[in-house]
Amino acid sequence: MTDSEYPWRDESLLYELYWEQELSTVKIADVLRCTQQTVSKWMQKLDIPRRDAREAAPNRRRHPAVFTDRGYVICATNYRGTTDSVGIHRLVMVAERGFDAVADKHVHHKNGVRWDNRPENLELLSHSEHAERHGFGSEIKPTDHDWDVSDRERDEQGRFK
Repeated sequence: MTDSEYPWRDESLLYELYWEQELSTVKIADVLRCTQQTVSKWMQKLDIPRRDAREAAPNRRRHPAVFTDRGYVICATNYRGTTDSVGIHRLVMVAERGFDAVADKHVHHKNGVRWDNRPENLELLSHSEHAERHGFGSEIKPTDHDWDVSDRERDEQGRFK
C-alpha cells in the first residue's frame, strides 16, 4: 500500500489542497477520487486544522428566505447582532422601480396570494389606497377578526385555485 494508491493519506497533499488551494473537503474528495468522509477522517488523523465555517463558505446563505405565519415570504439578516427582515415583495418592487419609488409605499399583491411575488402581480399603493383596497377604511392594521374574515372571503373566491 503506497501513498500514490491512497493519496488522501498524504499529509502535505491534503494540507496543500485544503489550505493553499482553498478547496473544500468535497472538492478534495473529487480530486482524490474518494469520499468527503475519507478526506475529513484523514485530515483529523493528521491533525490538519479546519477553517472556520464562515471562512470556508463565505457566500453560504445563513438566513434563507422563509414564510411568515401570515403567508408572506421574507428574507432576514443578522448583522452585528441586530436582526432585520424585509418582504420579498418589497425587494422585487425595489428592483423593478427603485428604492425611492417604493420607500413610502405599500406593496399590494393584486391576486391576494401573498407568496406570489411576480412583478406583474405587485403594485405600489399609498397607505390609504392599500387600506381601501382591503376594505379597512383608513385603518391599515385590521383586527385579527377582520383578517380572518378577509382571508375566509378570499379563500371562498378561490385565491389558491
